[in-house]
Amino acid sequence: MVPDPGESARVLIVEDEIHSRRFLRELLQEEPGVLIVGEATNGTEGADMVTTLRPDLVFLDIQMPEMDAFEMVANVGLEHMPVLIVATAFAEYALRAYEIEALDYLCKPFDRARLHASLARYFRFKKRALAATKDLSPSNRRVWRRRLAIKEDSAVRFVPVERILWVEAANKYVVVRTADRSYVSRQTIQSIVEELSPEHFVRTSRSIVVRKNAVSEVRPLFQGDHLILLIDGTELALSRNYRELFYSEMAR
Repeated sequence: MVPDPGESARVLIVEDEIHSRRFLRELLQEEPGVLIVGEATNGTEGADMVTTLRPDLVFLDIQMPEMDAFEMVANVGLEHMPVLIVATAFAEYALRAYEIEALDYLCKPFDRARLHASLARYFRFKKRALAATKDLSPSNRRVWRRRLAIKEDSAVRFVPVERILWVEAANKYVVVRTADRSYVSRQTIQSIVEELSPEHFVRTSRSIVVRKNAVSEVRPLFQGDHLILLIDGTELALSRNYRELFYSEMAR
């Protein structure tokens, strides 16, 4: 996505490793609409620059000397932080990045295309935020499904989405799992995904979507595989093809 004429992002880089900082700077300098306003080499400098420079967007490393990313955000105050994109070599921090409301999560080594996609997300986010402030009328709001209608033999049962732990495709049906039972519905997983709010649900594979706050932890396995543990003890595989999307969405 190319930003519209007049759109820009004043960017601060907070990264202690000199080569990573240079690489990120070079990539950002080639992106339209991006103005780098500062570079910090640790969390203490980063906190000061956020306060004094007031950037629109911060690319933030996790592990840094003096003050790590989470301490830096706590020091500034989450309510005073600009939009955050985490850029780190440590995938295990993705869920904690969600706590500091990061817009995206870049796992090093990332490339030009992945960075461009992350910036495109930022510009979409800013455009939606601007539109929301201009027009808050109910007719212009996207209404997500609040309950699923499950047709059973003798009735239609309505399942509130907040009770759903995960939904799984099963041939021509989907299985909707809650803490106490399962429901079978004759529809596709894609039709359900399109009606569930991405703020609360995320896809983990082609056939499974989970509720975000039902995820307890993610455990790395061998050869890059990951295992998702839900709050009820259920274990689900995290597909390699959906892993980056999962971490990115969980960090939102």
